[in-house]
Order: sequence, then C-alpha cells, then structure tokens
Amino acid sequence: MAPRRLARSSRRRAAATVDAQRLAALTTTPGKKCGVVPLIAFVVAVAASQATAEAAPRTTVFNDIVVNEKVVGDVVAFEADVHLGPLADVAGDVVVIGGDLRLDARARVGRHVVAIFGEVEAEPGAVIEGRTLAFSSLSKVALRPGDGAPLQVTLAVRLLTSGGWLLVTTALAFGLSTRLRYGVWVLPRLGFRVLVLGLAAGITFFAALVAVLGLGPTIGVPLAAAITVLFFAVRATGLTVVGGYVGGVLLRRWWNRPLPLTVEVFVGVLVLLIIRFLPLLGGVLWSLCSIAALGTGIIIATGVSEGEPAAGLT
Repeated sequence: MAPRRLARSSRRRAAATVDAQRLAALTTTPGKKCGVVPLIAFVVAVAASQATAEAAPRTTVFNDIVVNEKVVGDVVAFEADVHLGPLADVAGDVVVIGGDLRLDARARVGRHVVAIFGEVEAEPGAVIEGRTLAFSSLSKVALRPGDGAPLQVTLAVRLLTSGGWLLVTTALAFGLSTRLRYGVWVLPRLGFRVLVLGLAAGITFFAALVAVLGLGPTIGVPLAAAITVLFFAVRATGLTVVGGYVGGVLLRRWWNRPLPLTVEVFVGVLVLLIIRFLPLLGGVLWSLCSIAALGTGIIIATGVSEGEPAAGLT
C-alpha cells in the first residue's frame, strides 16, 4: 500500500508543477500580458467618452461659456454670454440673464430659449424645439416659435403688442378709475422722480430675476415668470396714468368739458404708441415712457390715498 500512496503523491506533485508552469507562462509571456492591458484601457476609454459626451447641466455667473457637446439638462447664465457650437445638443432650456445667446448652425435646443436683457442670434440650421422669448429692454419683447430663423420683432408683432397695451390700459381705466384719476392729477407734481424710481425699479427687477433663477430651473423659472407678470402689471398701471395725462392735455385743447378717463387713456396711449413707431427717436422715447410708467405704477400700487393732499407728494 505504501508504494501506491507514494506513486499517487508523485503524480499530484507533477500535475501541480505543470499548472504552476502554465500560470507562470500566462503572467510572464509578453503576448499574453498585452491582451489584458488593452482590454482594460478600452473599457476605461469607453466609460470616459460616455461621461464627457453627455455633460451635466451648465450654470455660469459672470463668465462666458461655449457649449459644444450634449447637455442632458439646462444651460443657465447670469451676466454672461452663451455660445452654442455646431455640436451643441441641449436637452432642456437655455436661459440667459444679462447676456447674449448665439446658436451656430446645427446647434440644437430641446426646449425653450429665454434671453432677458439680451439678444438671441440663431444661424440658419440651428434648431430650437420650443419657443424663443427675447426680453432685451424695458420696451422690447420678442416672442417667436423655434424655427431657427433670425429672431427679430416684426411689424405684425409690434402692432399686436400695441393693441394689447391699448386694451389693457383702457380696461384698467374703466375698472380703477378713481385711483387712476388721482394718479393723473398728481403725475405732473412728481416730475423727474418717476424716471428715477422707474430706473431703480428696472434694476431691482433685473436683480430679482438673477436671484430667483439662481435657485435652479425647476423653482427659479416659475418664480421668474411670476416676477415678470408683476413687473408688466405695474408697468401697465403706470402707462394707464401716463396715457391719461397725455390724453387729457390733448383733449382739453378741443373740449372744455371733462371727458371719461377711459377716453383720455385710450387717446393718450394711442399717441404714445404712434410715437413708438417713429424712426430713430421712437424707440428712445418709448423706453423713457416705459421707465416713467414703471415709476408711476409703483407710486399708484403702493397705496397713495385718494384723499391725500398733493402737497404731501411734492
């Protein structure tokens, strides 16, 4: 029995030696080693390329950026310009506050484009799936569908917005005639203070938009929309007062008897809107009127009492 055990033990040791030699050959032969290393490198390269090909949402403050890759979220910029290159593919929204947005040919935005106090320039071939809202100043708002065409305010859009201002201001004059009549009476006593207040309000509005959009697109964009609606409501109120004053001055030259506030507002706002279409100076005058209307609207909205004497406001 002893010789048999000894023979089996010898065969096991021989088999173990052969396995050790094979393992050594796999780990020491150059051809075998080079097969594992490229495989690992290939896997790492593929993972890295997938990570860089789909970038995370981009947010920048006071720093211009160029996006030329796929972005799975939104692109938000504060006081900075954004340039979407030909390889840019933004799945979400592009929001630019206080800067300009440029889209090269073949750049794509999956949702909406919003530029507040800035311009949007899209080259032919750029694709915007949603809508484009360009709010470049206190007096100019451009809303165009995302067709990749050059974004500009056409005459038809300007006429449509002018009709909207006429409708809104006349309705306000009808519904808030007492308070707005007092505003028309006190407006000349306020003088240039309405311009200063309107300019300060415009700057505050801009700062508030930057602050709320810093909360992120999910919360910031709805809050920014609410602030914008409030801004236009105050501006419409002030424009009603300014239009009522202008209309009253003009109508009293032909009629010596008082007219309804709605008539004075309609005539005054119509005159201001006609001035808006004048070449060269029309845009400047309308901007000044918008600033004055914003300041006047704040004074009216903050609750100046109808019974308060005018001397308290001078």
